[in-house]
Amino acid sequence: MSNADKKPRILHSAALLSPPSGILAQMDWEQEAANTLDIDWQVRMYCPKNTPNTASVLHQDAAIDHEKMKSSASKLMAWIRLRRNYHRWLLQQQEKVDIYLLRYYVHDPYQLEFVGACKKPVYFIHHTLEVPELALPGGVSGFVRSGLESAIGRYCIRKAEGIIGVTQEIVDHELRRAGCLQKKSYVYPNGIIFKDLPLEDKRNQDVPELLFVANFAPWHGLDILLEEVAKSQENFILHLVGKVPDDLLDFTKDSRVRMYGAMNQQQIIELSAQCWVGLSSFALKRKEMKQACPLKVREYLMLGLPAYGDYQDVFSDDFPYFKKGSEDLAEILGFCWAVRGFDKSVVSEESRDFVEKIGLLRRAYEFFLK
Repeated sequence: MSNADKKPRILHSAALLSPPSGILAQMDWEQEAANTLDIDWQVRMYCPKNTPNTASVLHQDAAIDHEKMKSSASKLMAWIRLRRNYHRWLLQQQEKVDIYLLRYYVHDPYQLEFVGACKKPVYFIHHTLEVPELALPGGVSGFVRSGLESAIGRYCIRKAEGIIGVTQEIVDHELRRAGCLQKKSYVYPNGIIFKDLPLEDKRNQDVPELLFVANFAPWHGLDILLEEVAKSQENFILHLVGKVPDDLLDFTKDSRVRMYGAMNQQQIIELSAQCWVGLSSFALKRKEMKQACPLKVREYLMLGLPAYGDYQDVFSDDFPYFKKGSEDLAEILGFCWAVRGFDKSVVSEESRDFVEKIGLLRRAYEFFLK
């Protein structure tokens, strides 16, 4: 086989002290999709030993113990060691890797050093607009961290072979801030391993039920939605799955709002059977974002739930199962009634090509073959 015909060996990796379950699930799904496609695409999450998760993609650093990260000082030292050790490990993989696809990490001097030293092409994958998100909490921390990322990030991105983003907006932002608009780039949206589930339909005929699953960060805009609920006299039920911030608990005393805390996937599947629409985010403007492709929207669609948010997703404008709208409750409920007649299994099946990881990964791999 000539070098021109040789298929690239790709390593997609990230490193986090405490990897969130959502990121690990996404990376596990990607490895499963790569195995299905039979491509040389390895996915790894570099993390401390005793990390409380059993994801197949974990690569645990024996020199850092998750169970010993008790104090702020010990966490800081563990973070420094993790970033240093991770990039040393990456350099050691060069003989086995043709292309690195690294989940971008903010204000990291080790990452900057690595991309300068690595002899193989390095692509960064970006999931957000980093500088605005770091500035969001405000105060000294927000000012310092966003400033550091603004300074370090542009040099890091310039040294990369190319930029991958989950939306076109993110790709454009990263290229602009690095001042390298001609750099290679690609949009690789979030996706899921699609499961053919038996979808029960327990929807009430007369009362719309809305499902909102989130970790309820500021950009989810739960506060904005609950203020709309408080002003409304309409008959509906809002199901909140995830930890609701303490400062919003008074709003949840409304009899139309039901709180569940964290739920596993099977519990969410069962709850979704009675819901008409899944809610996404209502305050991405707080991160200066107009586009997104949240995993939960993909999961809503797989469960037969049309989805609603205040941003542009990657779906085409004529895709009937996602609506970009405002937080106005009358508009949300109008969408509920508009999609009430859709069969859940039809919503699920007609959404498959847009959200399934296998197809998204196949197209991303083709980009790297060029």
